Amino acid sequence: MDAPGTLPDDEDKISDEVAQMARAQRNVVPGPRTPDLRLLVLAGIGLLLSVYLVWTRAAHAPVYCPLGSGCDIVQSSRYAAVFGIPVALLGLLFYGFLFAVAARPLEAKRRLRLALPAAFAGAASSAVFIAVQQTAIRATCSLCLVSAALTAAILIVLIVSRKGPVPGLTWAAGAGMSVLAVAFLLWGYAASAPPPPQAAYAEGLARHLAASGVKLYGAYWCPHCTDQKEMFGTAAGQLPYIECDGRSPLGKPTVCAAAGIRAFPTWDIGGTRYEGVLSLEELARLSGYSPPP
Repeated sequence: MDAPGTLPDDEDKISDEVAQMARAQRNVVPGPRTPDLRLLVLAGIGLLLSVYLVWTRAAHAPVYCPLGSGCDIVQSSRYAAVFGIPVALLGLLFYGFLFAVAARPLEAKRRLRLALPAAFAGAASSAVFIAVQQTAIRATCSLCLVSAALTAAILIVLIVSRKGPVPGLTWAAGAGMSVLAVAFLLWGYAASAPPPPQAAYAEGLARHLAASGVKLYGAYWCPHCTDQKEMFGTAAGQLPYIECDGRSPLGKPTVCAAAGIRAFPTWDIGGTRYEGVLSLEELARLSGYSPPP
């Protein structure tokens, strides 16, 4: 006889439902764990491209640029490094991470949680770097455009090929990584910016140096040479500059070899050599420049 107040039929139903849920949970089959071939190919191409750019920067080798010499100009500018870290090396780490995530046999949802925030950060960084090329460097690196296209393609592939809705936390992580990447680049560029020259003073000093027989020896790939020129702003074109790398169309390697140039940049002021970047004030003092009142 059942105890008062109990409902045997209801209890049996509840027990059956609990048992069915337990069996269903035991029978759940996890999603397939396979490499992502599309992401693997895109990240692999970006990885090879980054390795090439890192090597050319380390070896001071010219960059093969299908659309011209813009790649060399961009690679030798101060914008090619952030806090002393080459942008190409940051790209190498980015593509290397995505390549590793794509190659591992992970569930699709877990791979998306790992790769999507990084893809957002890469796309945002590429957008900043391309904008800097067009506004500050005023040169276009076609290989950088290829890298930007790869990051965009990776982001699109991850979003389009997702299985089911993307968790809100993953979207938030992507937005946060994008903001951090942009802030890191802009902060690094601002920190490395040379002090703005006084246009009239810089132009007068550049003309004085050229008229006094001063010579500035450098190479197109030398970042310190670029820093030295940027100190003169728009007057940099009036400097008595001699390009020492024969791979440049303006190169005069025999002149530099005859002068015994060992480092870039090197100033020759009144027969005395000064290696390294010199401030405008130091150049004025060494060359005897007195600006007009």
